[in-house]
Amino acid sequence: MTVSAKGTRTVKVSEPMKLQVSLGGYSCAGAKVVNQDAFASLVPKQADLSAKGVVAVIADGVSSASKAAEAAQLSVTQFISDYYATPATWSTPKSAGKVLSSLNQWLYAQTDAASGYTLQWLTTFSALIIKSSTAYVFHVGDTRISQFRQDQLEAITTEHQQKQGPNNSVLTRALGADHRLQVDVLSVGVQAGDIFVLTCDGVHDFIPSQQLKAQLSQLSNSPLAKDLEDMAEQITALAIANGSQDNVSCLLVHVGETPNRALAEIERELFNKAIPPALVVGNKIDDYQICKVIHASIRSHLYLATHPNEKEPCVLKMPSKNLEEDGSYLQGFIREAWLGEKLNNPHVMKIKRGSDNSRFLYHVCDYIEGQTLAQWMLDNPQPTLAQVREIIEQVITALRSFQRLDVIHRDLKPDNIMIDAYGKVFLIDYGTARIASLDENNDNISETVPQGTLNYIAPETLLTLSADHQSDLFSLGVIAYEMLCGELPYKPMKLGEFNQYSHGAKQKNDKFKDYEQWQYRSIRHFRTDLPFWLDMVLEKATKADPNLRFQAYSELKADLSQPRASALAEYKSQPLLQRNPVLFWQGATSLFFLLWLSSIIF
Repeated sequence: MTVSAKGTRTVKVSEPMKLQVSLGGYSCAGAKVVNQDAFASLVPKQADLSAKGVVAVIADGVSSASKAAEAAQLSVTQFISDYYATPATWSTPKSAGKVLSSLNQWLYAQTDAASGYTLQWLTTFSALIIKSSTAYVFHVGDTRISQFRQDQLEAITTEHQQKQGPNNSVLTRALGADHRLQVDVLSVGVQAGDIFVLTCDGVHDFIPSQQLKAQLSQLSNSPLAKDLEDMAEQITALAIANGSQDNVSCLLVHVGETPNRALAEIERELFNKAIPPALVVGNKIDDYQICKVIHASIRSHLYLATHPNEKEPCVLKMPSKNLEEDGSYLQGFIREAWLGEKLNNPHVMKIKRGSDNSRFLYHVCDYIEGQTLAQWMLDNPQPTLAQVREIIEQVITALRSFQRLDVIHRDLKPDNIMIDAYGKVFLIDYGTARIASLDENNDNISETVPQGTLNYIAPETLLTLSADHQSDLFSLGVIAYEMLCGELPYKPMKLGEFNQYSHGAKQKNDKFKDYEQWQYRSIRHFRTDLPFWLDMVLEKATKADPNLRFQAYSELKADLSQPRASALAEYKSQPLLQRNPVLFWQGATSLFFLLWLSSIIF
């Protein structure tokens, strides 16, 4: 049988609304001989438009620096180039922050020792990044970014100046001025029709707000790039006419449309591809031949398949038709494929790009021959610490790759970890991952319940729906504990209690915001052969309060290998009941027996 779209659920939708931006600018030396201003902008291709947005930058070289013009030109071009080179999964503030820090360090390093350490490369800098329906602003110095909406003009940035007289001011911040960079970071909402105005001080210091608004009001509702360029030139000419003796630069950014969409529109787009029916051996889908049904559940189906153009078999992962109405699940499924193409770690299952022309929703994944960690735990009920350590360290390697990409897994559990015949470990499922860059977009379906699996979810996620890398660390600590003894560090939670916590999180009910209710169970209650210091490591890894947990994967990895001196001291300072409850109660029983015996004799 060959699978077709007949009989499957598919909905045709109109082209979804996307971010549309037009840009136009003008710059000239004005009354000066040399133009030390610079601006640049870029509207990228669709893939980067969603993950990175549109960038517009303006810089004004500090005239007292010998390389002012070069510093301004370098900062605008290098910022845009390096910003789009950062991982697509990073959040906008993280990407821009990393680039600006690196750029500032380079400019600062150009200090010329021969000139008495006079700083040569100095410039102001203001960047506007419009992504989805949010504008992110990064600002240093006295350039300015303003927002013009419905005939109202509002300055978003604040000039970093210090007055030294009625007509004199000194710049207090600039790129290249100090190895420690302080950047103003702001975000504002964006609507269709907004115009962002990026200007140097030679313009905005000489055009009153009312005059600038009158100019901008002359633009049509849908200005072209040429219209914006002409208006920017008119604005700079007006500044010169008003007495500006400085370089004059203006960059205008017009927002045509934003991807603000109703929930129903988002869901319709997710449902645009058909979910295949359950397949059996011998079926074909897009030239893939089904060889084996690996797994089937109410959430997904996994099939071993071959393709005539591929040497190695692969795994096809398909959503279950039981969830064809669940927009949140399908959104995660689609995100998983997007993320899988960007992850490149030997301990993370790779997801390959399928056919763009396929009418069906499924992933093409690497085939890993082995067993899940859940099955491994059944086969190894009391593993050695060395065995557990080797597995946990490989999982940490995978999670570090997530952390570098600003991604949180959010569903670590034994079923989502595979071990092959050679002991190599892989993360195989990241459909609930939180991706910082995509979370900034407004075309997401909001989550109303904690993401993850019961008894592995970090307490802060249950209580507040929030999650970070320490939440993944908590789940990893639970897995390590369970591998060693087959139990959980906290009393197992029932589904009814989970729903209660979920309700508490949604309603922000203070009754549920209490970490004291989580009482750690010593692993030595279940395995007395394990060393006491290991119990302390596992307790810290699974602390209910994230502030008391390990702060980094490296700390957990190091402490699993060798106990710290501080851990030994902390252990010795604990009461005997806490350090060794078995010995305590043996001693107490013996004492009670002696007291009872003495009362009989005497």
